[in-house]
Amino acid sequence: MKTVENMLKSEFNKFHAKFKTVSIIHLQELQKEINRWKQKKLITEKFFKQNFKEFIFQPPKTLYNASFIIIIGIPQKITSVIFFHKGKQYQTVIPPTYIYSNLRSICKEILLKILQKKGFSIDRAILPLKLLAVRSGLGQYGKNNICYIKGMGSFTRLEAFYTDYKFPNDNWYEKKIMKSCKTCLLCKNSCPTHCIPESRFLIHADHCLTNFNENKQDFPKWIPIQSHNALVGCMHCQIVCPQNKKFLQRDENIINFSEKETSIILKKTPKKNIQPSLMKKLINLNLDEYYPLLGRNMKALMNK
Repeated sequence: MKTVENMLKSEFNKFHAKFKTVSIIHLQELQKEINRWKQKKLITEKFFKQNFKEFIFQPPKTLYNASFIIIIGIPQKITSVIFFHKGKQYQTVIPPTYIYSNLRSICKEILLKILQKKGFSIDRAILPLKLLAVRSGLGQYGKNNICYIKGMGSFTRLEAFYTDYKFPNDNWYEKKIMKSCKTCLLCKNSCPTHCIPESRFLIHADHCLTNFNENKQDFPKWIPIQSHNALVGCMHCQIVCPQNKKFLQRDENIINFSEKETSIILKKTPKKNIQPSLMKKLINLNLDEYYPLLGRNMKALMNK
């Protein structure tokens, strides 16, 4: 008779995904580690509020008897984007991990298929997933503080769910950085904002181009105009990483934004006035949450 773990492994293998299980007794350890970064001023108060305030270090009320967290990694490709403006064509990308709805649904469906049939429940966990994945042994940190999973590199979408099923294995380890990072400086040297230091493990996340690309403030003048490379996020350190060499494939589907659609975005047209077809496209790409920033990001890419 197959165990729950084997059944989950079989289903996740169909999507080349991997998972680990962690007891909820470690939730406070996760929270303390994040708070310690702030207390030691390894991350700024502003960055903490922008990026870590949403985390919830306890199971939801809908699953009061939760006992484990399932952390899942699914490989994801780079998405190519072309947008048109005033007769010109501009090419860029959406990095892996940003388009997540379908992958989250796949994870949920697999867990429900296996666990719900046996009388158990699941609910999404809103936690620092990179840290959780590394502490679970699912992945390891790179020097760029991104999580790398064997067979996927850093091009991985992470998802986590609580469950009241008691798994036999509580996977919990000390953080690890990939051995190959110890003698490699490619990501550090490629970073246009110089946010990857040699003197400490945590990067200066508040100086990372991804941070500026995902938040509302104007781009600082000291950011090189040529550094802009993605519609959201940044790919500089991941593209040059030797651990990603095998996983640089792009999705076959190229996303196009017409002249009209680009104009709507550049003008920051209120969402309520956006044509339904464009709104549907943004939602399918999970870019609707970044909509107020897309016009600014597009302008930066056009001005390179």
